[in-house]
Amino acid sequence: MRKIAIALFSLYVLPRAESVSLLDVFDGIFINSGKTFIYNYGLNFALMATGTYALVQTGADWEWRQFAYNHKPVANAGAPAVMTGGLAPVIVPLSLYGVGRYQEDSKLQTAGVAVAQASIISTILTTGIKAFTSRREPHIWGDDRRIDEEDFSRDFKFGFFRRVPFDGWPSGHTSAAWAMAATLTEFYPDNIPLAIGLYGYAVYMGLGVSTTIHWLSDGWGGALFGYAVGKTVARHFIEKDKDSRFSIIVLPDRFMVVYGFD
Repeated sequence: MRKIAIALFSLYVLPRAESVSLLDVFDGIFINSGKTFIYNYGLNFALMATGTYALVQTGADWEWRQFAYNHKPVANAGAPAVMTGGLAPVIVPLSLYGVGRYQEDSKLQTAGVAVAQASIISTILTTGIKAFTSRREPHIWGDDRRIDEEDFSRDFKFGFFRRVPFDGWPSGHTSAAWAMAATLTEFYPDNIPLAIGLYGYAVYMGLGVSTTIHWLSDGWGGALFGYAVGKTVARHFIEKDKDSRFSIIVLPDRFMVVYGFD
């Protein structure tokens, strides 16, 4: 009976810790960064390039730029995307993690850590890609607003740091928004209102920056890339969390493996 009691105690009490370390944000970060490029067998990355090529060559990028430039209310409607796009990837994961710690909800804590990693990967990799593609910004909004009747949407300067890698292809704002949406919907796949809200925000982010600081194809590329980042990171943490349910309990005369249920 004593051994049975110890086993039952181990099953329901020991396997699941209620706190997740913030340092887990670095767990698998290099592997996940590499897997992002081959997510969906590399189809996302291929669609980024081919979709961008189509938008540029058909003139859709330039037409959208001209539309936003000539209709200031459209550009102004996209301005909040520029302002919130840099804050959300910081505020959202910290809020999730903080609420998870307060409620002793390890799943919510893990989701916060995963969103943080997805945001970091998205930001670093899109900046690196922009440093290579060095695309000229559309000059639609703000202090960079310029009149130009000649299509310059094809102005890429391939090669590292030929332009400052802040604006350009793909959009980092859009990538981070889609990464957060893809991550959280993997953790909470049955929450339809959450998915609608997250992907609605992500779509707005892509369209918003395409009327202000980016080309339409920058948003297209950022969305596909961020989605790949989010799915890759979320699956890593979800699988890791499943594995962590197993615990090895060592007794004086034997050991056992137990599994903790939610």
